Amino acid sequence: MSRRRFMIMGINAAGAATGLLIAAPIVGDILSPVFYKSKQPWVMVADIRHVPVGVPTAYVVMLNDSGDAWQVPAVPRTVYVVKANLSNAVQLITLSNVCTHMQCDVHWDVNLQVFLCPCHGGLYSMIGTNIGGPPPQPLFRYQHKLVGTTLYVRNVLTEGQ
Repeated sequence: MSRRRFMIMGINAAGAATGLLIAAPIVGDILSPVFYKSKQPWVMVADIRHVPVGVPTAYVVMLNDSGDAWQVPAVPRTVYVVKANLSNAVQLITLSNVCTHMQCDVHWDVNLQVFLCPCHGGLYSMIGTNIGGPPPQPLFRYQHKLVGTTLYVRNVLTEGQ
């Protein structure tokens, strides 16, 4: 290999290394939100001391729909809080109001004592299990925690029982 050829290869290698050093942070900055999952914050719903047992109570909270690093504005979501008397113990359930069939908003029908989806007639029990119509699965549940009597939820949905 001639000295001239060696110098050309060395200069090309140095140029390529410099280009990579400049491009790596730029590409990393652009692609990092794809690989980073942000934690969903806990959002206060209400003091649930006065929520009656056996009556689903609707609360509207501002939840962020995005689970990634790109910032998306929070949107209002309805959370149904249910104190259900199951197995001789009161259990707290936080339900999404979105039907699992076609994502229409369900509402609690006081006369029928069921959650009713007005789009295709889907019916859900008080604890979110599907009991009629086309819904393929139960209503989703929000993760929740109690701090004293204050209820907090975050936009992490789990499949209902």
